[in-house]
Amino acid sequence: MLINFIEKGLEVITHPAHGLLSGKIAQEIHPQFRYINWLETLIAIVEHDDEQLSPEKKNSISKIGMPLDFLRNTLPPEKALIHARAVFDKVFLKSSWAAMLLSYHLEFLYEDAAKESKEFKEFLDDMKQFRIVTSNLHQVELADMKSLYQIMVFSDRLSLVLCQNEVPELGRKLEINQSIEDEQFFISQQNDDSLNVEPWVFKRNNFELFIDTRIIAEIKFKDENEFTQQLMSAPLHLKKWRFSKPSQ
Repeated sequence: MLINFIEKGLEVITHPAHGLLSGKIAQEIHPQFRYINWLETLIAIVEHDDEQLSPEKKNSISKIGMPLDFLRNTLPPEKALIHARAVFDKVFLKSSWAAMLLSYHLEFLYEDAAKESKEFKEFLDDMKQFRIVTSNLHQVELADMKSLYQIMVFSDRLSLVLCQNEVPELGRKLEINQSIEDEQFFISQQNDDSLNVEPWVFKRNNFELFIDTRIIAEIKFKDENEFTQQLMSAPLHLKKWRFSKPSQ
């Protein structure tokens, strides 16, 4: 979960919702940066953070009863491996192309965890072999797939920036990352509150994005069950952003 402390309490964004926002961002990227099998590519991006462990298994509540944001709630290798296998298997049953893209992301996420776990290292080694076999199946070069994966890298990071309210005020620029075509990307808020991304990689000069969020008035809970119940019954809100390319 992504958790923001706001005036009304807690703003909670689920990982699947973040993944969907990543897919919406990717869908706005100009077709010149795409490759073949675009729908399957979108599936990998949208579902890259699915199959998270339940709050009970993940221990999402701190010792003092406060929900833990995903950045503070890192999983031990054995639990991280459960998630990695689950999300890969889900995507693989849908599309080998999408699973090939996802395998790059799992390697990026869990490269450090593999240093602490022989079983995890074997899993990531299997992912590398899977990419070789699957790229031959689809008759594509792994270098092209690695380039296509950069769209996921960009979209995932930009989604996190938006979800975590990281865009600075007063026109200051925040680095998103270095990704598509090895470009370095920045985001900033303009005078009309719309957002600008430099360089502009989108097909439209103006567009809007939104995500479902849940607002919980309480900030402390006695256990995982109470938090889960509050989360499921929390009122839904739409968090929105407007992107606009500056006129030259």
